[in-house]
Amino acid sequence: MKYKNIKTGVVIETTSKLIGKVWKSLDEIEQTTSVETDESVEEYVEEEIDLEAMTNKELEEFAKKHKIELSYNDKRNKESLISAIAKAFE
Repeated sequence: MKYKNIKTGVVIETTSKLIGKVWKSLDEIEQTTSVETDESVEEYVEEEIDLEAMTNKELEEFAKKHKIELSYNDKRNKESLISAIAKAFE
């Protein structure tokens, strides 16, 4: 399922359910908003990030790039890495 952080605009795809006030599923967002296009308005392009497709090393590098501090427990397995990254974007 794809989730969007409504504060930062970051979109991630994960099989885990994300909980938090700032994470909304894209399905939920599409149902509640109508998209209006205006050629005079610059279009914002979102970056989709599939965390599930990344290796543990790639996830750690992603966290480092985005200045997300990971604890020893966060680095135990892929699921805990993804959870820690998702939590940092809340």
